[in-house]
Amino acid sequence: MTSGAPTLADEYWGFRLDHRHFANLARGELSRLERWDDLSAEGLSTARETCLRFVRRAERADASEGSDRVLMDTVAAAAFMDAGVGVWWPELQAASRQSGLLSALLPALHLQPLVTADHGRRYLEKLRRFPYMIDQLVNRLEEGAGTGVVPLTPHVEQTLGKLDEVLARPTADDPFIVQAPPTELDPVEATRWRDDLVGAVETHLRTGLGRFAATLREVTLPAARPPQRAGLCHLPGGDAVYAAMVKGHTTLDLGPEEIHGLGIERIARLEDEYRGVAGPLLGTTEPSDIYSRLRDDPAFQYASPDDLVTDALRCLDKAASAMGDWFDPVPRAPCAADPIDVGAMAYYYPPTADGTRPGRFFFNVSDPTAWATFQIPGVTYHEGIPGHHLQMALAIENSEIHDLHRYSYLPAFGEGWGLYSERLADEMGLYENDWERVGMLTADSLRAGRLVVDTGIHALGWSRRRAIRYLADNSPMSIHEVTEEVDRYIACPGQALSYMLGRLEIESLRAGAEARLGSDFDIKGFHRTVLGNGAVPLGALRRMVEEWSASTGTQR
Repeated sequence: MTSGAPTLADEYWGFRLDHRHFANLARGELSRLERWDDLSAEGLSTARETCLRFVRRAERADASEGSDRVLMDTVAAAAFMDAGVGVWWPELQAASRQSGLLSALLPALHLQPLVTADHGRRYLEKLRRFPYMIDQLVNRLEEGAGTGVVPLTPHVEQTLGKLDEVLARPTADDPFIVQAPPTELDPVEATRWRDDLVGAVETHLRTGLGRFAATLREVTLPAARPPQRAGLCHLPGGDAVYAAMVKGHTTLDLGPEEIHGLGIERIARLEDEYRGVAGPLLGTTEPSDIYSRLRDDPAFQYASPDDLVTDALRCLDKAASAMGDWFDPVPRAPCAADPIDVGAMAYYYPPTADGTRPGRFFFNVSDPTAWATFQIPGVTYHEGIPGHHLQMALAIENSEIHDLHRYSYLPAFGEGWGLYSERLADEMGLYENDWERVGMLTADSLRAGRLVVDTGIHALGWSRRRAIRYLADNSPMSIHEVTEEVDRYIACPGQALSYMLGRLEIESLRAGAEARLGSDFDIKGFHRTVLGNGAVPLGALRRMVEEWSASTGTQR
């Protein structure tokens, strides 16, 4: 490479490592383990302006070579998203039970791959510094209460309920004390470290969480918004914030109204698929009857967490056995399936580059009846194999690409791939019957409905109740799941749009390559091209696939 693209990407990645410590925690990045994100008003403003400068520099960069141009497009896209998602995070999202502070801590804080004594020291220091970050968060919550930038009442109440539950546990049962000590410590040192861990959790982490809970109860809850004013459009400057979040999460120049209409169109097309797949199983072709039967019949609900876990493991093993026929290379890291009792319904944590931590697919079993028995296969294929595990593990294991490509999360690329994988799983023969395909359609209803509901809430002023009713009327999802989903969209504006919009782009690229190459089309080559450069914005992905299909075609 002859341009300055790698240098600029290095600068931006260094900035990310120095400022995005929740992301570092999720990756198992230990070099700055003792740090937390700066949530002060000054810190957030400075970080936002720095990100926007990176966007401008990347857009102006001389990047004539293909890989340089892709790298600069990725810097611009990642920095723009960084600039947008941090706006109002402390005031709005931190109080979300699903995707706020507590849910960011619970899956990751006790899973760090500690090896050396220095790792252990940094980890304990992190816990001791936790109250300082809480001080910053409290200041933001207090300011938000004064300016009206506040979360919804039910979101605050839900988070308080979970915080009270966690803090009511005796220290011996605290979820944060299960972190394993550094592997290089001898038994005596490990015992001493565990004692220090319990002390740090009790004295610093639990104290900080207690202050967070008190602020939510005493400051945020009295000022919280009613569910009728759920969207960003009801906040001062909210329309501009939402527009930036839409672009950041999708990497596309689409307006909310266009996305809203696209979602309505996809919902209508799915009705025909339900008639064809679910109709013969249920003896009806009326979509509303199909949805209500699938939702309300107790026979389609899990009765125990154990059954849910069994099915998730079965699907993951089946997908792992089949992936070599569709992908080359395949990840070295295995993918584990772990039940949880807090947070979103399902999500994925990537492996560490050195192999000390596998990829992990988490799924919430706190209420097994919230899961339909036909639902878990598609979720497993999305979050695990061939979905996020292939996408993230292959990138992390590819030392030839820039760390920005290896570790960045660009939702339109990542979630688009995850949703593409649910349909790909059918091609791979992973769904055992039409009931499991019904689960695939259910997931499609969710992602199409997100286009309608997210924009409805944040751009068109829909209430929480109206959004819940729309998803319930146009999908077979349970009311519990629908409510959880709508609360997620309210707390994380724009992110939910990335799934369907990203999948449609990947499908469009594959269709174009298949049309151009005909019998020479190679599915492994296509997948290698899509995943081979790690995370990229959709515009760059289109260029990469078109260049691959053009070069493949000239070799015939």
